[in-house]
Amino acid sequence: MRPVSRSAAAASTLTAGFAVLCVTSAALQYNDPDPIRWAAMYLAAGATAVAALARPRLWWTALVVALGAAAWAALLWTGVVPSVEVSDLWRKMSEKGGKVEEMREAGGLSLVFIGCGLAALRARRYAR
Repeated sequence: MRPVSRSAAAASTLTAGFAVLCVTSAALQYNDPDPIRWAAMYLAAGATAVAALARPRLWWTALVVALGAAAWAALLWTGVVPSVEVSDLWRKMSEKGGKVEEMREAGGLSLVFIGCGLAALRARRYAR
């Protein structure tokens, strides 16, 4: 068994933390107007992060989820950037309309993209 560097241990810890956050995010979708697709996205992200940890050769699964999240986020971002400001994130959605919810969704997808992308990178390096 080869020794694990501090950076590899930190990357593994962050990937595990990301997986826990994804599962928590999926559980919080119960009161969302369209919970199934969001819970599915967050569970897929969490599952691929776990797969990247347990079986590094499956790094490509996290990459697929990352790219899917990036494409979906890009679609949402193009609709909200001209009409919503960052300060609107802290307001009630009723004050600004559905665009605030779309901005939050785009932000969540962007985090999935980053987290799954980093999990894929970590796993690919470890799989070599």
